[in-house]
Amino acid sequence: MKQRLILNDISPDFKRDTQTSEEYIEKKKKQSIAFVEHYLEWSGAKGIVLGMSGGVDSFLVGALCAVACGNTNRKLHLVLLPNGQQSDIGDAHACAKRIVEINPQTVCDSVSIAGGYAGAVSDLKGATGFSGDVYTLGNLQPRLRMMYQYALSKGMLVAGTDHATESITGFYTKYGDGGSDINPIQELVKDDIYEMSKMFGVPEAVLKKQPAAGLGISATDEEELGIRYDDICAYLKGYKIADDVREKLEGIYDRSAHKRALPASLKDEYYVKKPTVHIHVGQISDERILRTTIADINAHPEQIVLYIGEYAPEQAFYDEIIKTVNTPIAHYNMFCVKDKEAVNETFGNLTDCLKRDMVGRVVVSGEVGTALSDAVVWLMHNGFEVTLLKDCLTRIKK
Repeated sequence: MKQRLILNDISPDFKRDTQTSEEYIEKKKKQSIAFVEHYLEWSGAKGIVLGMSGGVDSFLVGALCAVACGNTNRKLHLVLLPNGQQSDIGDAHACAKRIVEINPQTVCDSVSIAGGYAGAVSDLKGATGFSGDVYTLGNLQPRLRMMYQYALSKGMLVAGTDHATESITGFYTKYGDGGSDINPIQELVKDDIYEMSKMFGVPEAVLKKQPAAGLGISATDEEELGIRYDDICAYLKGYKIADDVREKLEGIYDRSAHKRALPASLKDEYYVKKPTVHIHVGQISDERILRTTIADINAHPEQIVLYIGEYAPEQAFYDEIIKTVNTPIAHYNMFCVKDKEAVNETFGNLTDCLKRDMVGRVVVSGEVGTALSDAVVWLMHNGFEVTLLKDCLTRIKK
């Protein structure tokens, strides 16, 4: 159940049950470009600034932004930000060259952060709390790079390269590469990023090299994380992975929660928030109730949606739900009634699952009958706050 909760939080958007991989990638490409175009128009920004690292993530963000900026007559400013000698600077130049081919109006500069970095280290030397260890020095670099990008961004947006595979682990520097205005690939996992990048003609060398932050902390991302990207991708697509790897990944997710939240305050106490679960019972044949139920679920993407019934919801219902988890839906979402208990083969008893994951409020929709009544009674007896969605309830047809 925790995996389901984490997917809901990270929002990797894996509704691809009836699509091939190629169809899904094509759809997400168009969706991502449209998102950038819309945000440019809405914000009134003059364009986008993007730091080019020579990796596949920044290449893809650059390619998406190149198309969006071209379609909206906005400026795209690519900036290479080496710290002295960068071993893969050639890859960064190759990525920038390809993006300029996609949008010839793109401007590309190179600005070294070496002076700023050396000055910061010199200023901090001897100060209380400054250890100069590899993590401190490593994180100093992306914070400087983001500072430089904002210094170049007058009237423009700074694009980030964070994605779901990094988000679940917090594998980015807080207020460094994690501190941007817009993240076009936030919902993608690493293997999708590789596939989509191929559609834009990513340089072969970039496609083949091991992902690495290049901060002097470790040789590769996987070495630093201690988890393979393949395992993280599988987890984010809803598949089971080895228990020891899953526990390690979920532990990293818990410890990095502060990176995915606004600064803790009285208004935003992210660490005490409890998720709301929407439980839908049975099938719906009434078209009006079907429409209001779909609308309510889609209006609250932050909620986890679970289903109680003998079968999964009808296809028409499932097709229109914006937020769901990858195939099969029953693996995470379906609970069948057995001996007056709602049970999922993977996770067990529904109320135990909700308690274990510290769920707060529960909202209920569906067919008014024994199963729904039993569900409400179970939940109330176990201390949950339960709300019946009156516009999303229908009688069982005899």
